[in-house]
Order: sequence, then C-alpha cells, then structure tokens
Amino acid sequence: MKKILIALCALWIVQGLTAQSKTLYIDPSKTMGAPAAKLFDDMQFIPLQTTKKSIFGAIKKLVVTHDYFIILDGDTNAIYFFTKAGSFVYKYKIKRFRIQDIQLDHSKNALLIFSLNKNYNVPSVKIQAYLDADSQKDISRYVKATYFFLDNVLAAKTQEIKDFRYAFTNPVLFDGNRFATSFIKAQKNSRDTLDYQLKIINNKELLQTYLPYNKQSESIFYFSGAAQCTIMPTHNDSVLLITRPFRYEIYTLTPTELKEDYKLVLPIDNAVPASFFTQDFKSRGEMDMYKMEHSSYASQIDNVIQFRNLLFFNLRLFNGYNRYVFDNKLELIYDYNKISSDSSTCYLPLYGTTIKGFDKENIYLSLPAKSVLNVKNSIQSRTPQCTNAALNKFLENAREADNPVIIQLKPKEGL
Repeated sequence: MKKILIALCALWIVQGLTAQSKTLYIDPSKTMGAPAAKLFDDMQFIPLQTTKKSIFGAIKKLVVTHDYFIILDGDTNAIYFFTKAGSFVYKYKIKRFRIQDIQLDHSKNALLIFSLNKNYNVPSVKIQAYLDADSQKDISRYVKATYFFLDNVLAAKTQEIKDFRYAFTNPVLFDGNRFATSFIKAQKNSRDTLDYQLKIINNKELLQTYLPYNKQSESIFYFSGAAQCTIMPTHNDSVLLITRPFRYEIYTLTPTELKEDYKLVLPIDNAVPASFFTQDFKSRGEMDMYKMEHSSYASQIDNVIQFRNLLFFNLRLFNGYNRYVFDNKLELIYDYNKISSDSSTCYLPLYGTTIKGFDKENIYLSLPAKSVLNVKNSIQSRTPQCTNAALNKFLENAREADNPVIIQLKPKEGL
C-alpha cells in the first residue's frame, strides 16, 4: 500500500537532520490531483460590488481583516475597501506614486503601504547604494511608506514613516516593530564582497543577517534588476516563511533563528544544476537566453501558506508555474492545478487560480466575472445542482465587465 501511495503521489518524505525538517521529492509530471471535496469543507461566493467608483481590473494583493477585503489593483493603481459581504466602502490613491505593496499591521490596526514615485525610475544599482547604512541621501521624493488607519476607513487618516529607505524593497512586518527585507544585487566592481540575502531591520538599524552571498562574483545576480527572497506572513506575527532565488528550501523565520522546515528535491528536468551557480553570465541577454533554453527549471518557491496541516506553495519556473498542496498529516502531495471542482465548490473553475489571501479559518481566491459566466451552463446543468444563492444570483444578473469575485474556501477541519 505504501508503494502505491508513493507511485500515485510522486512524493517521498525523508526526515531531515532535525525532527522539524522534511525533504520532499517531487516529480511535477506525475503528481496527482484530488476532488475539491477532499480538501475543502465549505465554499462561499462573494461578488464585489461594481459601481463607477469601485470598478477595478484584477487583484494584485488581497489583505483580509475582520471587517474588510482590502484590494490593491495594479491597473487603476488604487486600493479598494469592501465589506466582507462585498459592499464597496472606499477607494484610496496616492498622488504621483505607484503603489507597490500593502500589508496589515495588527498592532496599529493599520494598512502599511509602500509606493514609488511614477516620475522616477531608480535603477537597482542606485537603490542598493541608498540601502547602505552610510547613505545620507534623501529618498523621500522616490519612495513612500504610509500607514492608513483602519478604525475609520472613510476618514482616510494616514501617517508616513519618514526616511525609511528600505521601503524600496517592500519589507514585511515582523515581530511587532521589525521588518524582514531582501535585496540581492551583485556587481563585478562592488567595493564589498559580502552581503546577505535576508536582513532583519527596524526603521533605521540593521539587526540581523542571514544567507550570505558574494556581491562581486555571483553573476546570476548581475542582471534584471535585483532578486529577492520571498517573504510571506503566517497566522503568527512573529513567524514568517522564507524562500530564496534558485533554491528549493522553505525556511521559518522567528525572532531568534532562521530554520529550514522543508527541502524540495526535483527531477533533473526541473532543478537548476550546480553549474548554474558558477556560470559566468556576461550580459542580461545571455542570462535571458539561458532561461529560455531551460524554461522548465524552477527559479523559486513562492506564495507559501501554512494552514493547519496543509502547506500550499507555488513552484515558479523560468516559464510558468506549478502549484501544490502538501498534507503533513497524511504525507501526501497534490497538484493544486489538478484539483477538480465538484459540488462542494459549485463546479467553479478553480484550477490554476492563485491563493490571494487567508485568515485563521479560510483561504481566498479570485475569479474574473467573465470566467464565472463562461461556465454558467455547465454549473446549471450539473447534478447535484448548486444551491449557493449568491452564485445563482450572480449567474442570472452579472455582466462580464463586473468586478472579480472572491471565493472563500474553508479547508477541512481534520487536515
């Protein structure tokens, strides 16, 4: 039986050097899917009210609070506030600045917003210089870090963090008053050889460093701007999940340590070889050509969400994505793109959709209105029939140009 499970799931689990670390052997070409009902107990369909003021393109970033869905839309360069029932509340923009990232600061009950001036294109080499501890450069014209307080959204009360140069990197709040940040850039003529892929800071000071790299010789970090570790929140404000470029480990960052929790081992067709790290790339074109010729190589793990015993994660390729769900309890892995919709999800086309956000009870996805309406006939002809009132009303009254919808999924309690 054990051999059958291994064959079906293309997954072998090997305990690492510590009890907390696991090595996952994954073959993307063989990993199986599952019916949605095997993973999720409940689905809620939440249309977002469409008005002249609230209409937007797509969800770039979703922050879920007790009261609101807060949405960053890159097309309109605005932040939209909706109630948890989908009613529109408020739209916020920052004049002359393009919003890059939003995140929730629980301690201040505020949204933290990072934005860049649309009138300047600051190259990565200059940003790296501005991040230097000795830099005295005034960066206020280029980048903003703004708190938007949530106790009264309509009042739109804000406060800027002054002279926060790390705002260039979209740092992630951590352990109350600290940030985790990453900015990885190498240059042959760099005056220093040593830098770190992951840093812990407060507004002014560098507190801790992890994951060293050579700023002069690692040519994989010469081109295409700067690379970054992916830094992801959890249900605990003092714990972050970390991955790094071209490596296949998932780390847990706490106030006292960076610990490897998982290591993915991929087939030769999907893993960058050791020679990649010593390659002498001489131009961006040479680097781009390498990526085109090896498009199936995985460049990074991202969108990692730990939800009870389930670990959701994306494997970003040089061209495309693979998405997975690992069940720590059963030690099985599922191909998220092959999870088949069924009556538990009202036959909605959820395959290929990225998880946009989560809270303590649910994960949240999004679908364009057009995608939902395209499967109207399929949904209405299935047995058993969909009994979700919000979805059935949407199918009868919505237009393709309406706002995207939120899909709330509750993972099974036993997982």
